[in-house]
Amino acid sequence: MTSGMKESKADTSNAADAGAGTVLSVGMPLYNNARTVGRALESLLAQTERDLEIIVSDDGSTDDTRAIVDEYARRDSRIRVFYQQKNLNYGNFRFVLARARSPFFMFAAGDDWWEPHFARACLDALESAPSAVAAVCRVMMHPDDRPAFVSEFTRTLQGDAAARIFEYLSGPGDNSRMYGVFKTDVARRSFPRSDHHAYDWTFSAASLLRGEHVEVPLVGMHREVTPGARYIHYVRRDNRLPLDRLFPLAPMTRSLLLEHRIPRTRPVLRALWALNMSHHYWYIREYHPWMMRLHDLRRAIRHPLSRR
Repeated sequence: MTSGMKESKADTSNAADAGAGTVLSVGMPLYNNARTVGRALESLLAQTERDLEIIVSDDGSTDDTRAIVDEYARRDSRIRVFYQQKNLNYGNFRFVLARARSPFFMFAAGDDWWEPHFARACLDALESAPSAVAAVCRVMMHPDDRPAFVSEFTRTLQGDAAARIFEYLSGPGDNSRMYGVFKTDVARRSFPRSDHHAYDWTFSAASLLRGEHVEVPLVGMHREVTPGARYIHYVRRDNRLPLDRLFPLAPMTRSLLLEHRIPRTRPVLRALWALNMSHHYWYIREYHPWMMRLHDLRRAIRHPLSRR
């Protein structure tokens, strides 16, 4: 057992061989998900694809998450449970991925839930498209303040690597595609080595370097919507350097260009630049409004007719 992590007794007593030879590993990183984790696990255990393992890693929850997960692990040997003694944050996603023992892998958030056909439909799509490295059903988003709607960000991405990455970076949006089914080896090579803001966009873009993403044209997953304001506050937690806070996607950009070496074509670089600048303005509008006012004034001076 590694330092800073322990495996639940519920797991070791029931599931010594769970996952060996299975077709799909489901990685579920948790933190204070007591309200929703039961719903998430129920929907995963109800998948028509029964040949799966569920790898749960609790990142030091302070609510009843642990007790709920232990109860499910006692009832179903397909669930393996780990408890982190030191908070891993985004590294908890890396942790569950590293412990996958199947050729296919999917991340599962503790506040999401799935239709019974989700896993099998994605696996069928991957088997039908040899050039694809990931498949995802359409996703129903459930905000608190308006009716549910279908995400626009699970569309199929095809073509060569540069074309796929350009199209993705032109509008990654809610990145629901990250919660599709991936080839495990591709997922491991695509996950960033460093923890940084928008690591999930890094992961999705890097996976597109290695193959296509295909959309299954039916709703198979449901996600609660995280308020956008919460993400902007994550920037200060995730990015310690002042410049990386002013440009929140700078660490993501470095990872894609230097670690994963995505194609540096003009369209890709242009899309990266536009994405960086939109998040720069998003951040300074919240934390440094004087900088935004200065930018608006400079733009008005340079382009006076645009202000009329």
